Amino acid sequence: QGGSSHHSNLIMPRRMYRLVVRGCSGENQPEEKKKAERQTFLTLEEAGLVEVSGLSTHERFLCRLTISSLNLMRVISDQEGCPIEELNAGRICDWFVKDKLKREQ
Repeated sequence: QGGSSHHSNLIMPRRMYRLVVRGCSGENQPEEKKKAERQTFLTLEEAGLVEVSGLSTHERFLCRLTISSLNLMRVISDQEGCPIEELNAGRICDWFVKDKLKREQ
C-alpha cells in the first residue's frame, strides 16, 4: 500500500476562493440621493454561495443574474399585488416604466 493511503478520506477543495467586497457608506451624499440609491437584488450571502459553488465564470454570472432576477420578481410581485406566477412580460415592463417615473421625480 502506498504511503498516501491514509489521506484517502480527506476531502480537498478543488480551488480556494476569495470573495472581495467593496462598499461605500454614502455618508457624504445628500439625503435625497441616498433615498434614490438603487436597491441591490443579490445579497452578500447569495453572492458568496455562488462564488463557492464551483461553477465556471460564465455559469456564476448566469447564476447571479437568475438569483437577482428572482429577488426582483418578488419585489415586483409585492408592489403590483399579484403572485409571481401571474407576472408576465407586460406586467414586468409596466413595473419598470412606473419605477423609472418614480426615480425621475
